[in-house]
Amino acid sequence: MIKISLEERKDYIAKIASKVFSEKGYQTTSLQDVAYEAEISKAGIYHYFKSKEEILAFILITNSDRFLEKLKSSIDDIKNRGLTPQDSLKKLMEVYAQHINNEKYKRSLVLRERHQLTGRNREELYQREQAMFQLIKSELQKINNLDKSIDPSVIAFLFISMSHWLGYWVKEEGRLNLETIIKQNISAISHGIFKDNCDIKNRVIRKKRPIA
Repeated sequence: MIKISLEERKDYIAKIASKVFSEKGYQTTSLQDVAYEAEISKAGIYHYFKSKEEILAFILITNSDRFLEKLKSSIDDIKNRGLTPQDSLKKLMEVYAQHINNEKYKRSLVLRERHQLTGRNREELYQREQAMFQLIKSELQKINNLDKSIDPSVIAFLFISMSHWLGYWVKEEGRLNLETIIKQNISAISHGIFKDNCDIKNRVIRKKRPIA
């Protein structure tokens, strides 16, 4: 008989809860709802989690921790590939956006239910989110030809917001798939933040101006 670890069991319950919270809404979901979908007793839920908020906190905070490690690992991998700073940033953006949209239930919880956390749970999630924000921002600051008229914090916030909302409104049966839309968004952002692109755009605009 295969022995399942405590962490594996908590991951299983969290995965089921992510789906139930996402579909029914956190407020209207009961622990009994989660227990029913997980095919265990409500008492069994309490063996692993003390409350419904503890389940939500586990989902969001654990996901953030794993995501942060993935981003750090991706940065190391990108460096080993010898990409330019611009291409490195684009690749990191792609990894970020794809991961965020890989699990739609967790994505929707981050968007719609993160404010349900209180006290220490809210603070711990905020710390993780700030760590990811600062990681993206630090990679932006490594680029020499970044348009200095745009604050790196603004660019990081713009990209993170775009990534989280993409999968929320993109339809699976739509004309463009999610991967294509992610790449086009990254391209659009890149054309606006790199100085050489801005200079080219400004030269084109000046050339088109009529002579007074």
